[in-house]
Amino acid sequence: MAHSQIYVGLEIGTSKTCMVVGEVYPDSSASILGVGEIRSAGVRKGEVYNRGMALQCVRDALDRAQDNANVDIVNVYLSVTGAHICGETNMGSYRLPDDESIIEEKHVSVACEKADHLEIAPDRIIFNRERSGFSIDDREPVSYPEGLTGRTLDVKCHLIHGISTRLQDSLCCVREVPLEVAYLVFAPLATAQMVLDSKQKAAGALLIDIGAGTSDFICYKNGEIVASGCIPAGGNTINHDIVTITRRVSNEAAEALKCTEGNAFGDVQDRSLAQYRTDLGLHDVAIPRGELNRIIRDRLADILIRIKNRIPDELWRNGGLEVYFSGGTSLMRGLEPLATHIFGVPVHQPAPLPSRDVANYQYLADPRYCTAIGLIRYAQKREDDLSREEGGSWFDWLRSLFFHSK
Repeated sequence: MAHSQIYVGLEIGTSKTCMVVGEVYPDSSASILGVGEIRSAGVRKGEVYNRGMALQCVRDALDRAQDNANVDIVNVYLSVTGAHICGETNMGSYRLPDDESIIEEKHVSVACEKADHLEIAPDRIIFNRERSGFSIDDREPVSYPEGLTGRTLDVKCHLIHGISTRLQDSLCCVREVPLEVAYLVFAPLATAQMVLDSKQKAAGALLIDIGAGTSDFICYKNGEIVASGCIPAGGNTINHDIVTITRRVSNEAAEALKCTEGNAFGDVQDRSLAQYRTDLGLHDVAIPRGELNRIIRDRLADILIRIKNRIPDELWRNGGLEVYFSGGTSLMRGLEPLATHIFGVPVHQPAPLPSRDVANYQYLADPRYCTAIGLIRYAQKREDDLSREEGGSWFDWLRSLFFHSK
């Protein structure tokens, strides 16, 4: 890129609606120009259930982001999540005719077209296609096979699809602002751009983003996506468990107790009292600390085990996989030793990225903003990829489907 480019990422999450304005420089470094953040309403488990409430949150976040960044925002990269979203890997293969041995663009197109095609239910739509490297006659993968010789060309593509009407709910909120959606991104794809580098993806990395309503995950090996998905449980689920099981605390008290007193790997036999007092001191709550620890442990363990079961078994058997966390609930005390116990592999918290903008460095250092900021990196990557391709892209079809239908 000859000049810097401004991108905007929008996350309509369960707990917060966050819009991030970022500037990407020619050397690929990035700076955060401004952030607009609003407490979410009308969103449950990552999905919009009240369009009017969610729409107002987007408008408020837009106003704050424009004021903070001092720019006019026209389009955004929008992250989406939800239990209805699935990721599957598909293989496209093409054998060259007997009288041809040099791979040409037309051969690559056929292989990619086969990899991009997946039989799904009519109410679902593929909205992200993440291709891996090309393999020629089972040799080591290459990025650009044109001009090389071989007989068979293979390419893998990780296809992410979801129920079209549910995706439309988020899209319509943004369109009514009005803003244009430049691209729709499954949330962990964006988060990975913030948290993981190419070496980690090559070595083997399972990224888990535990938010308020969902736990998104994406797994890489040899630089390829091998699994992705969403578990419809997160920090709010833990709060609900505390309220339901103890029957003597409010949601506000449950959140405070979880964050300040709880430990996901703490002693479940601890009979000392975990206490919460309102700001005015009008209502005190006290529950056994061991009971609180057990509730938190059981829910987080359930989430982690469900994710582990969706990762190919051979990755756990062969080793080399490491786990990285992001999201607000990743700050939970005791999560790291609990995850180590369940996965049996090294566990890491996300490392912040360097920034030119010292004033907004706190956002880079906070795992709650990894997805929103990761959208800026994803936008940069996508634009770079498209600049290397000729002609239109498959997304022209997606735009026509979503943005011109009523």
